Amino acid sequence: MIYFRCTIRNYQFTILNFQNMPFNKINQTFTPTQQNNINDAIDVILANLPVKFNLTVDERGKLQNISDERYPYAKRGIEIHGPNNPAMVSGYAGTQAEATNDMVFYDQSEVVIQKLLKVIEIVTDTQHVAGSEAYEWLRELYAAAQRAAVGQVPGADSVVTDLAPLFEGQGNTVEITPQ
Repeated sequence: MIYFRCTIRNYQFTILNFQNMPFNKINQTFTPTQQNNINDAIDVILANLPVKFNLTVDERGKLQNISDERYPYAKRGIEIHGPNNPAMVSGYAGTQAEATNDMVFYDQSEVVIQKLLKVIEIVTDTQHVAGSEAYEWLRELYAAAQRAAVGQVPGADSVVTDLAPLFEGQGNTVEITPQ
């Protein structure tokens, strides 16, 4: 939707172009059962993690980790070099078996993370669309309240006053002065 505001003889108008009027893509809510099932599924995921850490931002920054460029080296070291050179494995950082388990857990976690990221992306995008539609509705309400306030419709001024701080300075404003 395209719109602009103008002022004629101290009356402010919002001109709307409904040519690009959005349609409502969501118009849905979670049923209580769906909401419970989703929350239960998340609880099941958390309950099934064999170990859990909740690091601080500082701890995350200080821990060395396998990044994409380090991964192949870690994989070769744990799967090839460690088993082929047992005398070099000191045990200081753990045993070969522990390193193998850590690498397997890392790989298993990556599969879970990618699936969860897909879900998060879908839910986030869907929430974004719902929020956009709600905001577009709010813009339409504000524009209607502005028009109603010009016509002195009871209640319109309170709506405009309440919502004005959000919308002030937004959109194309054209000042038209009478000649």
